[in-house]
Amino acid sequence: MSSPFTVRPLGPAIGAEVLDLDLANVFLPETLQAIEAALVKHEALVLHVPALTPEQHLAIAKHFGEAEVHMFYPNLGPGFEQITLIDSKLGDRADMWHHDESFLPSAPIVTMTQAKILPPCGGDTCWISMTTAYDALSDRMKQYLDGLEAWHDMNGPMTTALRQNVVTHERCLEVIKMNKRQLHPVVTTHPVTGRKALYISPTYTTHIDGLAPAESDAILAYLHAHCQHVALFALRID
Repeated sequence: MSSPFTVRPLGPAIGAEVLDLDLANVFLPETLQAIEAALVKHEALVLHVPALTPEQHLAIAKHFGEAEVHMFYPNLGPGFEQITLIDSKLGDRADMWHHDESFLPSAPIVTMTQAKILPPCGGDTCWISMTTAYDALSDRMKQYLDGLEAWHDMNGPMTTALRQNVVTHERCLEVIKMNKRQLHPVVTTHPVTGRKALYISPTYTTHIDGLAPAESDAILAYLHAHCQHVALFALRID
C-alpha cells in the first residue's frame, strides 16, 4: 500500500519532514498510522500544514493517547482545553532543554507544537535524539547508569522564572506547594523500537537517587553536555 505522503530525512540521527500531506486525510486511520510510523523512525517530525485546524491538531494528538490539559499554561478554551497557548510576549518561553513535564508520574510521550507567529529572526526549535546519545556512551558508562533513577522536579524552572521576573513570588509558591516531583529511570526503553534512551534534562532533573551530591552533579553535567554534542537537531518551523 502506498504512503499518503512523502517523508524526507533532515538529519542522520533525528528529524524528518512530511511533504504533500493532504489535510483532508488527516482523520483517516491509515494517515495517522503513517504519521506514527514516521515519528517512531525519525523521533522528530515536521508537518508542513500551516492551515492545520484545532480539530485536526487534536485528531493527530489523540491518535497517540489521551491528550493532556497543561496544568500551568492557558489553553484555547472549551472543547480545546488540551491545546496550550504559549505567547513570548507574556513571558512564556522555553529556552532550556527538557522533556515536557517529566516531573509527572506519566509524562507525555509525544509533544506537538504549531507555530502561529514567528519573529523575523530567531525562533528556532531544537531537539536531541536521546537514543543516539545513549548509543554513543561507552559500555562502562552504560553499565554504570543501568538501574539508576533520577528525580525530576518542577521547582527548579519555577525558581529560575522567579529570578527572571517571569512569575510572581505568589505564583512560584503556589506551584512549589503542588509538590510536582517524580523518580524516573535514567535510562528508558522505547516501547516500540526497543532502543534505550537517556531520560534526563537540565531543566527538571535535579539529582540521581542514592548518589553523593558531588557524584550526581558530575554525572548529570557530563550527560547533559554529551547529549548536546552528540545528537542535536535544530529547525526554524515556518
